[in-house]
Amino acid sequence: MLVLFGSGGHTYEMLMSLKNYDFQRKCQNLYFMHSFADTQEPGRVAKFIEDNKIALPKLEWITIHRSRKVKQSYLSSIITTIKATLHTFLILLRFRDLDIFITNGPGTCIPVVIVLFAQYLLFIRKRCKILFIESWCRVENLSLSGKLLYWVSDKFVVNWESLSKKYKRATFVGNLI
Repeated sequence: MLVLFGSGGHTYEMLMSLKNYDFQRKCQNLYFMHSFADTQEPGRVAKFIEDNKIALPKLEWITIHRSRKVKQSYLSSIITTIKATLHTFLILLRFRDLDIFITNGPGTCIPVVIVLFAQYLLFIRKRCKILFIESWCRVENLSLSGKLLYWVSDKFVVNWESLSKKYKRATFVGNLI
């Protein structure tokens, strides 16, 4: 299992979404991922795990490049996304046992999904399922990451019933936070 932690609110939402998940019983290999720019996330995650007494199997952190900085123009983000994708491709060659990728929409998730799919097409890895959890703050429309991953996610989860009515592939599971 690979879980991506974005900066700030994305990390909080992911932690709340996974708070009651039985990691010990349901996964053998657990990898948490963050970008080089999000240096505080491993500490925040570790404190949350300790405070909530969450039992984890062996855990390994993976650090990748961000595809887009906050307030970076969409045009220039094309170049940084390509760089991040190439970097992620090389990094994920070491982790071929991934069976599911869980993300809640930070832009960093786009290169990861591209790489997982490309490596599958190139017979480098088995298929890795994608669980996308749309951000809690998205009540009426999907985020950019949500729009990009809506059709390729194996499961697309939303926190608001209004979104599940508007986007038919979306699953409303109630508020995860």
